[in-house]
Amino acid sequence: MGKVMFGLSVSLDGFIADKNDDVSEVFAWFSNAWDRLYEVAGDPLNETGAVIMGHRSFNMIDNDNGWVFPDGTAPEWPVIVLQSQAREPVKKGKTQFYFVTDGIESAIQKAQELAGEKQVALHGASAVQQALKAGLLDEINMAVAHILLGEGVRLFDHLGSKSIHLEHIRTLETPGATHLSFRVVK
Repeated sequence: MGKVMFGLSVSLDGFIADKNDDVSEVFAWFSNAWDRLYEVAGDPLNETGAVIMGHRSFNMIDNDNGWVFPDGTAPEWPVIVLQSQAREPVKKGKTQFYFVTDGIESAIQKAQELAGEKQVALHGASAVQQALKAGLLDEINMAVAHILLGEGVRLFDHLGSKSIHLEHIRTLETPGATHLSFRVVK
């Protein structure tokens, strides 16, 4: 099975979005590093087999065309949505959405079945926090944007008091961001 991982941009003070859910400040570096995409992120369109996100992230991307990136690209990954209300799977555009109500363990199991040997990617703070707390996350890839937001959606807000140890894989600099990769020690 592929690794369970996440790759998100975060402000230096730990926010993935501002208080209005705007991510533009933490992703501003991307426009200056487009020529280094594969060096920074690998080949996420081909290496990812499934994505897990919380209902909050789903509500932000939900539309009749499925998940469409700002550049118009529509990935064909199945998406598993963590939520409390049961709901039948639905296909919108190229995106097949599945809804899981019984926790991160079940969501990761479903995602790994769908992804096969490819990676399972986590999207959004809640999914990342739940996977870390459950000991199910394999790798962390963060783009630390050179900005302090002061408030917003914090990436590592609800991890509890148990230490989570990481092994440093690499550090990479691009204009506007420092990219850090870690393996979660299990």
